[in-house]
Amino acid sequence: MNKEELKRNIQLRDRTVRVLSNDGFFRAVCVKNSTSAKTAQENHKLDSISATMLARALSGASLAAALLNGEERVSIEANGDGDISKVFAEAIQLGEVRGFVEFKDAGRSINFTGMDKLLGEGLLRVTRVLYNRSEPVQGIVPIQKGDISTDLAYFYSQSEQIPSAVILDSKPDSNGMIIQSGGLLVQAMPGFSEIELIKLFTHLSQLDPLTDYFEKDLNPLQVLKEVLPFEFEVLSSSAVDFFCRCSKDNFISKLMTLGKQEIIDMQKTGQNELVCKYCNKHYYLTEEDFMTLTTDLTAKNN
Repeated sequence: MNKEELKRNIQLRDRTVRVLSNDGFFRAVCVKNSTSAKTAQENHKLDSISATMLARALSGASLAAALLNGEERVSIEANGDGDISKVFAEAIQLGEVRGFVEFKDAGRSINFTGMDKLLGEGLLRVTRVLYNRSEPVQGIVPIQKGDISTDLAYFYSQSEQIPSAVILDSKPDSNGMIIQSGGLLVQAMPGFSEIELIKLFTHLSQLDPLTDYFEKDLNPLQVLKEVLPFEFEVLSSSAVDFFCRCSKDNFISKLMTLGKQEIIDMQKTGQNELVCKYCNKHYYLTEEDFMTLTTDLTAKNN
C-alpha cells in the first residue's frame, strides 16, 4: 500500500465526529460506519432489508455513544410485533459497536411493505451505563414509526426533553450488501432560539441522503461542514469498529453458573457449540473443556 492509498484509507475510515456550534446553542454528531455495518451484515448473514435496519441501529448507538465518555456504554433496543421482532445495537464512546436482529419467524421471512412496517408496534429502549451511576440509566418510549431515526428523535425529545433531529441512512449494492451507512444527530442546547431551531430542523429535513455525501468520499467532519448552516468547534473524533469482546473463556464462566448435571447432559447430547448473539462468532467446547467444567463445579459445590 503506497502513501496515497494509506491516506485515503484513513480518510474513509469509519468514524464519529462531535461538534458544538460557536454560539453554544446546538451540538451535532456525524457517524460514518459503512465498514462496520457491512461487517455486521456478513457476520449475521443478513439480507439487505434486515441489514439496513441493523445498520440504522448501529449508527444510532454510535451517535448516542459519542455524547458519553470513554467506556461508558449505550444500547438501543427496539422490540415490536412485526416481522423483525428485535433490533439491538450497543456502542461505547471509544468506538466499539456491535448488534443483532431477531425475527418473528425462525425462517427469517419478511413480508416487506416498507421499512416503517418491519418492527410493527412496540417499544424503544435506550440504556446507558455511566461512570457516575451505580445502576444503568434507562428510558423507554413507544415506537413511533419503526425506522429507528424517528423513534430515536422521539426518545430524545420526550424522555430526555432535548429537541433533536436524527437522520440514519444506509445503502446496499445490487447484491444487497451494505456499501454506505451513517447517521447525523443534531440537538438544541440550553438557551436556544425556537425560531433558529425551526429553521435548522427545516433545513435538515431537506438534505440529500447522507449516503450521497459518503459516496463522494466525504468523511464525517466534511459532511458536517456541508450540511450544518452554522460554524462550529470540533469536540471529539473517534474511530468506529464493529467489535465484540466475547470470548470462549467468558462463555465458560457463564456455564459455571449452571448445575453440574446440566453440563454433563450437554456433553452427552453433543451440545458443544456456543454462539455469541452480538457478533455471531462460534465457539466449541472440547472434551477437555467439559472435564474442566465438571471438575470445577464439583469443587465449587463441596
